This record gives sequence, structure tokens and C-alpha cells, in this order.
Amino acid sequence: MAKLNTNFLTLPKSYLFSTISEKVRLFKEKNREAHLLNLGVGDIAFPLAPSIVESLKNSAIEVGEVVHGYGPAEGELFLREKILESEYSGFGFTAEEIFISDGIVRDICDIQDLFDKDAEVGIIDPTYPAYYNASLMAGKKIYKIPCLEENGFIPLPPEKKLDFVYLCTPNNPTGIAMTKPQLEIWVNWALKNQTVLLIDAAYEKFITSTNVCKTIYEIEGAKKVAIEFRSFSKSAGFTGLRLGYTIIPKEAFELNRLWRQRQDIKTNGISYPIQKAGFCSLYGAGKKECEAQVKLYSSHAKKLKKSLQGCGYTVYGGDDSPYVWWKIPNSNSFEFFDTLLHELGLITIPGSGFGPLGEGFIRLSSFISEETCNDAMQRLATLGDKLCAMK
Repeated sequence: MAKLNTNFLTLPKSYLFSTISEKVRLFKEKNREAHLLNLGVGDIAFPLAPSIVESLKNSAIEVGEVVHGYGPAEGELFLREKILESEYSGFGFTAEEIFISDGIVRDICDIQDLFDKDAEVGIIDPTYPAYYNASLMAGKKIYKIPCLEENGFIPLPPEKKLDFVYLCTPNNPTGIAMTKPQLEIWVNWALKNQTVLLIDAAYEKFITSTNVCKTIYEIEGAKKVAIEFRSFSKSAGFTGLRLGYTIIPKEAFELNRLWRQRQDIKTNGISYPIQKAGFCSLYGAGKKECEAQVKLYSSHAKKLKKSLQGCGYTVYGGDDSPYVWWKIPNSNSFEFFDTLLHELGLITIPGSGFGPLGEGFIRLSSFISEETCNDAMQRLATLGDKLCAMK
């Protein structure tokens, strides 16, 4: 028999979001008339912005008139240069340090190809499951970094050396964004230990606080140790189109050269129309329309947070991110998920699904419509009475 990758045997038996989907499916089978509100999935709620749709139409016509075959593995130059101009002006990057991909998850997982099979990775707990599962599949040694309530859910560098560390800011699931001084601690630690920081900046567009960095490269020395991942999924509603990019500075060890080699071998570039649509989202009417959608999602997060706080609950996040991290009265988050589903018709995400230290919390997503947001707040206001009735 062919030898298989036994690292897959170390994966959890079921993926978090698949487990949630199955629970919801079973509930719907027994409650066909129920009107469920989905505050769990981190997917978009609004259609693509009009300018993006127009760009897709025009580029589709273009490829029907002009031959556009394989594009550059690193992405079209017009998009990489627009990213430099729009997102990284003043940081001294070149287009050769930007790599276009079909979404942030792909690069965040595949970046592990660049590290030795015996490399040790730091992963915060609670965390987005992809970091942990990708590390298991790659056979990496995993070191858990606690992300505790008493520290405001800000992870602190460990005393030991690690080869690379995943950091997500603004964070999924806690909704907390690290301030500039907090990131400086990590960059200085990475410089001292020659550790690579993998910065998931998928929710950068939701940052409004003045003391929070828009990019890790605002920190002195970060170019030597940090890779930053960004996505068009939430900033421009591209969850179904799939487009993202990764910044790999030439100063960061040999990572830029190695990643370029890897991309040349393993990719044939990203769809030209989708890259044109991504370009459209970075300037003019397209940018304004996308920013307006982000602003709406942000307002929903603030409303959900304020509503729960008004009911006497402790709540985190929701200010610089689309996620609200709710400290629940029942410490078993999966049991409380069931309560919210069965008693209020709300779909949420149990905190323990993001790691053991996520137990006792529920993640709410603000990627919802105004109507859903208002309806959810009304239902949450009745939660206290529902819990009392169940005792």
C-alpha cells in the first residue's frame, strides 16, 4: 500500500465550522418553520459593490476580445503596484515583495513550506483553527501561547525561541487589535530570537483606534522578521471570488526568494478578471463603496456589543474588528451554543472551537444585515428570561 501522510491522523475528528453546520442542519430538520439568524459565519452579507460588478463585466468582455493566458505566478503588476500605492506608500517596498493569491487562508497555510520539517511554531490559544490544523498537517512542533482574559487577550512572547509564530490582529476570534507598543514587544523579541512573525491582517480595514497599527511595518525592524497577509474577502466582499496577497520583505531572511520559487512551481497565477476587480476596490468609486460596506459591518459589531453590555454581560472586541467576544454565563460554550440555537434561533460559534482557552466565550460575527442585527438584539434581550425559565 502507498505510504500516506500520517500527520492527517493527528487532526481533530471534525472541523469546527463543519460541526456547527451539522448542528444547524439537524435543528432545521426538526424545526422547519424556525427563522434562524446567523451570527456565526465570517462570511459577507452584502452583494458585491456596483463598481466591482462593473469591473468584472468589463474584464470578462476584455478576455473575450484579447487573449489573456497564464498570468505571472506572483500576480499582475498593475494590481501589485496599486497595492503599493494604496496600502504601503512610504514603507519602501517594491512590487517584487508583493505576492497575489486566491485568498489569505491559502498563503497562511502554505507558508509553512518554507520552514524545516522540525521547525517549532507558536500558536496563540484561542486562535483561528487553520493555523493549528495546517501545522498538524505539516508535522510541525506546536507551542501554545496563551491569550488570556486577564491580559486583555493580548498574547505575550514566550521565553523560549521559536522558528515562527502566527499572530492575528485584529484578532479572530477575540476581536482584539494589538496596539503599537504591544506589537513592538513582539518585533523586538523576534529580532532577538531570529523568529519569523506571520501576521494575519485580514481585518485591517476595520481598525479605527488611533493607537493600533494598520500594518506591522509601522514597527521599526519589522521588515527583517515579519510577513503580512491581507485579504479582499472582508474589505471588498470577495469571499466568493477569492483574492488576497502576502507581503514578504526582501530583508526577511531568504523568505522572499524561497516563496517566489515555490509560487513559480506550484501556481499558475490568479484569474485576470478577479485581479482587475481587486484593483477596482482600491481606488475611486470602488474603494468608497467597499469602505461603506465595512463601515456598516463595523456599526453592527458595536451595536451587538452595546446590546449585550446593556444586558449586563462582559463583552470584548467589536471596536476594531467585525467580531464580538462574549463571556457567557454558562462556562460550557458548546452547551450555550445549543441554548442560543434552540431558544433564540441564533447561530453563533462556541469559543472552545478556537482552542481550550476559548472555553466560556461565544463569538458573534457582525457580517449581517441591518435587519438581522436589530432582530438579533431583540432576541438577545430576552435571553435572561429564557435562562431563568430553563432552571
